Amino acid sequence: MQFIIYLLASLSSILGLIIGILLVRIAPEEQKPLGKHFLWFRKILLLLIFLVVIPYSYANLPYLAALIISFMLLIFFEFRLDLVKKSILDYGAFSILYFFSSQNLNLFAIETSLILLYGMPTASLLFKRKSEDKYKILFCAFPFIIIANFLFLIYHFSFLTFK
Repeated sequence: MQFIIYLLASLSSILGLIIGILLVRIAPEEQKPLGKHFLWFRKILLLLIFLVVIPYSYANLPYLAALIISFMLLIFFEFRLDLVKKSILDYGAFSILYFFSSQNLNLFAIETSLILLYGMPTASLLFKRKSEDKYKILFCAFPFIIIANFLFLIYHFSFLTFK
């Protein structure tokens, strides 16, 4: 896969955060009544993002063990941190899953879609009327963009130098 395709796909998966902000700005009166549903939708998507990867990683035991451990850590932090810190950790973990899913185009498309969907309820829950909240929400995406693209570049440049 070419880097520009990978970069644009990673940026498009972050569009869920922007869509979530737009949803709240269009219908702010629905934010409070739907907050409980957004929390459940966010947790279900978190589970799905990890469950979808498992059938593709059963042959690679170290990767499967790392996947299960990272999921358990995210579940542990899910009940201990506030939503902004949880979102930053979640997107950091998603970047590693996203990089590993780039080896299989079907899995890559599914993970991109699920991360996009995950961003909508997350941004809807984080968004308040203050102007600095928009930047705080987009800050949650920085670990994803930086780590996912850095891993891709390191992986491909390390194999280019040894050929």
